[in-house]
Amino acid sequence: MIKEPIQFIRHVLYFAELAILSAAFFMVYYLSFHFHSLYTLNLLPPVKLIQQPWPIDVYMRAFWLVLVIWAVLLKARDDYGRQHTQTYWGVFLTHFINGCLFFVFAAGAAFLLKFDFLSRGFLVLYTVMSVILLFAVRSAVLAAALAVRSLGQDQKNLLIVGTGQRAQKFADLVTVHKEWGYHVVGFLDRYPDMVGEPIAGTQVIGTLENLPAVLKTQVIDQVVFVIPRKWLEQIEKCLRYCEAVGVPATLATDFFDMSIASRETEEMDGFTYLTFHTRLLKEEELLLKRVFDVLVSSVALVVTAPLLAFSALAIRLTSQGPVFFKQIRCGRNGRRFVLYKFRSMVTDAEARLQELKPLNEMSGPAFKMKNDPRVTPIGKFLRKTSLDEFPQFWNVFRGDMSIVGPRPPLPAEVAEYQPWHRRRLSMKPGITCLWQASGRNQIGFEDWMKLDLRYIDHWSLWLDMKIMLLTAKALLTRRGAA
Repeated sequence: MIKEPIQFIRHVLYFAELAILSAAFFMVYYLSFHFHSLYTLNLLPPVKLIQQPWPIDVYMRAFWLVLVIWAVLLKARDDYGRQHTQTYWGVFLTHFINGCLFFVFAAGAAFLLKFDFLSRGFLVLYTVMSVILLFAVRSAVLAAALAVRSLGQDQKNLLIVGTGQRAQKFADLVTVHKEWGYHVVGFLDRYPDMVGEPIAGTQVIGTLENLPAVLKTQVIDQVVFVIPRKWLEQIEKCLRYCEAVGVPATLATDFFDMSIASRETEEMDGFTYLTFHTRLLKEEELLLKRVFDVLVSSVALVVTAPLLAFSALAIRLTSQGPVFFKQIRCGRNGRRFVLYKFRSMVTDAEARLQELKPLNEMSGPAFKMKNDPRVTPIGKFLRKTSLDEFPQFWNVFRGDMSIVGPRPPLPAEVAEYQPWHRRRLSMKPGITCLWQASGRNQIGFEDWMKLDLRYIDHWSLWLDMKIMLLTAKALLTRRGAA
């Protein structure tokens, strides 16, 4: 559950620290040229603080030695996975010990390899700087994590199934470590008489049978099963439902007398977990997708600015009402956000929707109508060219959406979803998707849902680029446009 983001942070910190330690080596080397005024100390005239360094090509031999020692030392004394549980004093103590070990190993290796040019003064200064930099980096990461999580930013909502001591202990652990970024929404129990009971700062909000309703009405990012062994037969339906809707389900496996060895098993502060994911993007993949979204949306907003201004002016001059149409849509795991589009309909379009529903040409809860009477003349052109969708690049830049992903549905549509439909909410929505690239209104609702799930199950950055190219082709040919 928490292993994936920690692994990502571990890799980033490891290579970032090696890069910083490398830079520190050359910093100390070049600063040595400016120590000439400090070479002779007033108290001890014959003693030199640091010797004049040898040429850089000579020191490169020592650089690779230093880098290897730090790489092995940081990996051998790996505490990256415990970064979220450390204190500032613990961080300092860890790197003070690392610095002492480094100096011993580096001095010993330099003696054995006869690196006479590598003075003790240089090693002392470099070791001190290394410890300071390592402490500063880890402290900054720890402070940033604490600040972000304590403000409630980037939190994931957890639903805990179980109300025993182990479940309460887990909830307390999550509450104490706010930097992990998890918020307990509530508990589920087997017995109806437990509903409403306060537990670990929250309460029991339902029974096992209420799981579908809770996932439907609340934003839940993960369901954690911390249950006694005798509940195992009762939770199979719950696990399968989580699988159907695309919500990760985590099972605490520490109720067995013997530990279970599995590649999918995760451990956190004494808790052992087995997580089932329908399709889980790694932190590296999510970061890559987010960087891609920010770059593309930024460029799109700048390049199309004149076209956007012209479209806004045309809307203002040809019909009454606001230029932009704002609507509440459902994002990842049901999170609601405001979607922006150029207004292509009359201002009372929402109020007239009910009278037009019998003319719906799309099966399922979605509404599509080829000759919708609510569309304005300029709106028809905007829809044909998909210019009405361009303001959503701002949604992408804000982080509500991605360039590519399942189209964001209305809350009313989500309310009518079947369980397997809801799995499309397990990924951040996008401006375009396989459905739009494959013909939009020419595809039925069920096939639309299947295309979205196929995209989620086979996501890659290359697939995103392929869909963007297919979308561009569809726009040029106006295939499936309303």
